[in-house]
Amino acid sequence: MRPTTSILPLLSARSTIPYTLNGYRYISTSLVRLTSPLNPIETSTEPAKVPYKHVANPKFITDRPVKLTHKPVFPAPHNPFAPPPEQKQYNELTLRLLRRVNKLLGYNRRRRTTARESGRMMKGIVEAVENDAAFWYGECDLPRTFHTFFTIHYLYVLITLVRLRSLPNYIANPLSPLPQSAYPGLPGTTTPITRPSIIDTLDNFGCYFSRVKQHDYRYQQTLLTHFFNIVENEIRLMLGVEITRETETMKRLREYQERGNFARMSLDYVLGLTKSDDKKDNEISDSELSSFIWRFIFARRGTGKNLQGELVYPQNESMKKGKELEMSEQIEQIVKFVRRELQRLDQISDRDVIAGNVGMFGPVRQ
Repeated sequence: MRPTTSILPLLSARSTIPYTLNGYRYISTSLVRLTSPLNPIETSTEPAKVPYKHVANPKFITDRPVKLTHKPVFPAPHNPFAPPPEQKQYNELTLRLLRRVNKLLGYNRRRRTTARESGRMMKGIVEAVENDAAFWYGECDLPRTFHTFFTIHYLYVLITLVRLRSLPNYIANPLSPLPQSAYPGLPGTTTPITRPSIIDTLDNFGCYFSRVKQHDYRYQQTLLTHFFNIVENEIRLMLGVEITRETETMKRLREYQERGNFARMSLDYVLGLTKSDDKKDNEISDSELSSFIWRFIFARRGTGKNLQGELVYPQNESMKKGKELEMSEQIEQIVKFVRRELQRLDQISDRDVIAGNVGMFGPVRQ
């Protein structure tokens, strides 16, 4: 999967982003304005979808709103219907030998570091959503469906991607310890710079002269790969599709890849308003972020005959009465959360980010 190229200068440089809601008074007008076909902003925040042959239903959300109550599995298994493999036990001497051999064979080479440390970030995202399930599924009363699973987790991925886009490729390899926690560590706990092995020395030396190896720190691509591996696993579980039946699964996977690309462009637009030199852009940045949250997370709740917008609830379930009246305050909390986490990640050093030591996401409501 290719990452979406940022169209704004904000994402090429790190800066602290204030998260005060100085433009929040525009939320009501912004929500109405973005639904108007004559609004020129709509084309820049959510571009019209180009029809593709593989899209069977452009309005697809989920074939059947199966209730999802399980925690996503990461790393995603190759076959979600197969029983988990038994864990093998090794004695301490064997483990020490395997660790030494692993380091000699390139445990800390850039490509392996990229896949491993971005995987720790993905593990932290899964845990953060699980820890805040009471807010998302309880207070916000979002349906426990595949569509909601995707949008909530992808919001955390989007926040992380903003920080990863500013990573340069010349940072020294963090030489991560072995064994290493599966969860992202705390900032400041990265191993001090030490003399690398012969293999790491040659690898780092080649990065200064090879145009190909200049792109070995591909954290954006690998984080998205980790996430969409989880998405594919959940699609199979939702549809009950065996591993050998690929057509239906891949069609829906492409559908949500496109949905994710549109969300990235929308967030780029909002962050561009935040960084703009025009004060009028700064004033409406929070209201536009609120509109993005309303469309992406709440699926335009408050519109339609049933006031649920585009949300589909599992069988025998529906939105609780009066929840659309609480939505504005909940959106405000999410906007504060996005701004707060962007600021937190911005304050973490590049070396800590490369090492996967970015800490855990905080709760949405603080």
